[in-house]
This record gives sequence, C-alpha cells and structure tokens, in this order.
Amino acid sequence: MKYLVAYYSRSGNNKTIGETIAKALSANIDEIIDKKKRLGKIGWLRAGRDAQAENLTDIKYEKNPQDYDIIILGSPIWASKPTPAIRTYLTKHDLKGKKVAFFICSGGDGYSQVFNLLKKLTPGVEHLGTLGLTQEQFKSGAYESELNTFIECLK
Repeated sequence: MKYLVAYYSRSGNNKTIGETIAKALSANIDEIIDKKKRLGKIGWLRAGRDAQAENLTDIKYEKNPQDYDIIILGSPIWASKPTPAIRTYLTKHDLKGKKVAFFICSGGDGYSQVFNLLKKLTPGVEHLGTLGLTQEQFKSGAYESELNTFIECLK
C-alpha cells in the first residue's frame, strides 16, 4: 500500500501530527499551502469568513493523490467548516476508489460535523477513520493513545 499524508496547517499543529503519522506508516507527506495570506488577526477573520462561505482558494502542493492507495488528510476547523485549502484540494481531486482518513487539530471540538462535511466532499471513497484533537490535547501531549489507535486503523 502506498500512503500519502496531505495536510494544511496554519499554526503548525496539524503539520506535527501529519509528520508523526507519515513516519509511523512510512508514508509520503505533502503540505497543502494556501497562497492567500491568513496570518494575523485580519487573516484569521478572513479565514473564518472564507471557510463559512465555503470558498475555494489558490493552493500549492507537490504530490498527486491519484498515485496513492490511502490518503490521510489533515486540517484545522475554521468557523465550524473545513478550511478553504482542504475544500479546494478535495474539489480538485476525484478520489473515488481510494481509501481516505481525516485528522483534525483545532481549538474547538466540532469534529463530528466537520468530518461529516469532509465525507460529503469525498464521495465514492472508503473512509477508514477519523482523529479529532483539541489544541489543548496537542499542547499537553495527551493524545498519544488516540493517535496510535488512528494509525493502527490505517494499516
């Protein structure tokens, strides 16, 4: 099986989780970069507005998910929605027939709703699992058990 971990991370939390998953699975890793400036308070407000409106954005990434059997996607939650970068990535790529899993590290805990939205954006795939972590769990390091369980479901 060929694994790809693709993630968008504004603060770096999802990057760290993605790197850990990629290392455990000997997966390739790809950062999805949003070309729109989203730093600072203004960037944060625009990010939430764009997510809530389900806007797409201009993104950059290197690897083609079509070249992989299992794609693990990571993102924060913005305004109770997937980020524009992840929405754009999923809109650009037809992943039908692939196996897909999602992970989220976010300030809140609205994972179920966002995981459902991500599943709707990936019709025709086999959903392998989800991992939702709060920023508090991430900062305290109290997520190892959940992360290991998630990784095991992907093997």
